[in-house]
Amino acid sequence: MLRALWNGRTGLYSNQNRLDAISNNIANAETNGYKRVDVAFRDIFYETVNRKGVPLTSADGNETIAGTGSRADILVRNQNQGILLNTGRSGDIAIEGSGYFRLIDGDGNEYYTRDGSFHIDGSGNFVHSSGLILDIEGFQPQNLKEPFAINEKGEIYSNGVRIGKINLYNFIDKDNMMSSGENLFSGATQIIESNGKVKQGFLESSNVDITKELTDMMITQRAFELSSRTIKSADEMWQIANNLRNK
Repeated sequence: MLRALWNGRTGLYSNQNRLDAISNNIANAETNGYKRVDVAFRDIFYETVNRKGVPLTSADGNETIAGTGSRADILVRNQNQGILLNTGRSGDIAIEGSGYFRLIDGDGNEYYTRDGSFHIDGSGNFVHSSGLILDIEGFQPQNLKEPFAINEKGEIYSNGVRIGKINLYNFIDKDNMMSSGENLFSGATQIIESNGKVKQGFLESSNVDITKELTDMMITQRAFELSSRTIKSADEMWQIANNLRNK
């Protein structure tokens, strides 16, 4: 009965974590460049049982394995491409293929994003909605004049003159990317340049499928309810055992 209580408890925690991830996906369904996340589960511990008993052993008496529940292990981010939407704005930039934009804060810290919605400030910098500035190779903001053009290689041209290049970056260890809020990521190591293409005048939409998220939510809610019933059943069994003992 203690095992049943423990398994039910771990099931509640695990499914609650997945519900949180699904809720976050739904909330960001309209966020530019957002990549949906899911929860990977892992078994906590297996115990090999060498004694007879029901239901711990099989009918032929061979040893069996009894589990002790599961836990939410890591968040897995789906890196599939979102749909590219034509906005016509010169400051909107989408990435076709793999890669991330690199942003720099006032202290020189680096952040990465797929959200290419930038506005041009008074100095000529490409500013993200978070307030961070897009890192552009060889770029001098005062050289940026309207109209300007950005080709698929990320090269920026103003009045026919190349004034900078937007490099794209990728990560070997994508599972270690940490969300920093504002649709930004940090913390990943082994950064390499990406061969993705830059599309000016486009924005990448979220890759969240609302229908799938709602379906996953219903399945997870039912699993949560099942874990709750497991705890309730174990508690009722304890009550019966206590009542028999008192008699």
